[in-house]
Amino acid sequence: MNNKTYSTKEIAKISGVHANTVRLYEAWGFIAKAARLNNNYRVFNDDHLYQMNLARVALPGPYPLDGKLVQQLVKEFALYNIAGSLVLAREYLNRVDAEKQRALQALAILDQWFEKKTGDKNLIVLTSRKQAAREINVSIDSLRTWERNGLFVIAKDCKGRMAYSEWDLEKIKVIRLLRNCGYSLSSLLRVFADEKNLKEKPSLLMLLPDDNADFCYVTDLYLQFLEQHRERARKLIALIDAFETGG
Repeated sequence: MNNKTYSTKEIAKISGVHANTVRLYEAWGFIAKAARLNNNYRVFNDDHLYQMNLARVALPGPYPLDGKLVQQLVKEFALYNIAGSLVLAREYLNRVDAEKQRALQALAILDQWFEKKTGDKNLIVLTSRKQAAREINVSIDSLRTWERNGLFVIAKDCKGRMAYSEWDLEKIKVIRLLRNCGYSLSSLLRVFADEKNLKEKPSLLMLLPDDNADFCYVTDLYLQFLEQHRERARKLIALIDAFETGG
């Protein structure tokens, strides 16, 4: 980077933000601390400009994963921990890819349901809530909440352990997808509380939207959202690589 310097106002204008945003980014560690003149005015350089650019790409939410990972990525870059920020950027991409695969799996389950091909209710796949949470990638508290609200009921086997059937896991995977798509617990309850109707008439899922939005359109939007974050992660990796190589 060259030795060109910028005032707070100048770097804000170039970055397309308010000057207060630059000050906040500095205070929060999203860009490195600026040098100060004798009059205490901040002096920024091209590194700060690059950090602002990376932060503006990374920080806008919402995220399909814990946003703290992305924020830490930005902070590590501002600390010149380039290797660390690159590791986090790749982890961001990997998590988004994994979430997209889970979404596609849930959509495949939905396709099977609409063809009246549901999982076997008698085939026990898992025997603990912890296993189910890990398999579906949700918190144990989420599973408890969904069960407590009547979205599904888990039976117990002869040893008193929770018995998650193939059908149970299908339901939970679809519930997870629909929650990520923004559906409320109350709207999901209308369909999932009646297990017999859900299994025999999966077309009831088409009644889910609260605001006349097409059900398929909503799930497609979620996939688009994930793809946008995938492209964002790839852009961050490219930005970090370019900074490291001086490109």
